[in-house]
Amino acid sequence: MAKKFQVVTRSAPLLATPDAQEPLASELLYGEVVETIAHNGDFLKCRNLRDGYEGFVAKSSLSDEIIDPTHKIIRPHSNIYAEPDYKTQPITHLSFLSGLALSGEEEDGFVEIEGGGWIWGADIQEIDEKGASPLGTAQLFLGVPYLWGGKTSRGLDCSALVQLALQHTGADCPRDSKDQAKAKLGERLEIDEPRNPSGLKTGDIVFFKGHVGIMVDNAQILNATARSMDVRVEKLADITQHYEGGVLSAFRL
Repeated sequence: MAKKFQVVTRSAPLLATPDAQEPLASELLYGEVVETIAHNGDFLKCRNLRDGYEGFVAKSSLSDEIIDPTHKIIRPHSNIYAEPDYKTQPITHLSFLSGLALSGEEEDGFVEIEGGGWIWGADIQEIDEKGASPLGTAQLFLGVPYLWGGKTSRGLDCSALVQLALQHTGADCPRDSKDQAKAKLGERLEIDEPRNPSGLKTGDIVFFKGHVGIMVDNAQILNATARSMDVRVEKLADITQHYEGGVLSAFRL
């Protein structure tokens, strides 16, 4: 029988097999809830209830005590302190869109997290509040390292950047770029010339073979790329030369 668990570590590797040395398939964020599919030693095969993505998670990262998050992190990451005092050493940090519940206590700009720890109040917002712009959200990660399967400020990949940006606006978004390209993320655009498409504009989601990014304007794209191992803005004309078939599809939000 399926059982629900919640991530209680700052993030949790989601793996394709129950092997801690396996490359990341994705990551789970603090506060995300999963549903079990199968047990395998120290791992559980789980489904992320937020996006349906499946993989193996170490049991040590999960708790069967579910606390409904009331707030989410809106910085790339935010430090958590044992006391409401910025001079003390942080005890951990949480990444963008991690979900947490508050105790109701406030002191010197900090708010207390249910279960222990204090976070700077300006680093969070209520869970149902929406970000105004996927592009603006994605720009928070400029310069962050590229990490295959990553989904945090420690490192993330191209589809995680787009997923986080859309989720912050309240939109559902699959985890992988191939599934994102098949989903209805917005108005599907006609691509007239894959190597030099016209008519793209700020905020359009653009897909290549195995890659995705967000247009900054009609000529530049923001993406997380293994070609430079970071999140950066590049000329669309340069990127189209790296991917077979150029621009394959695009959505306008």
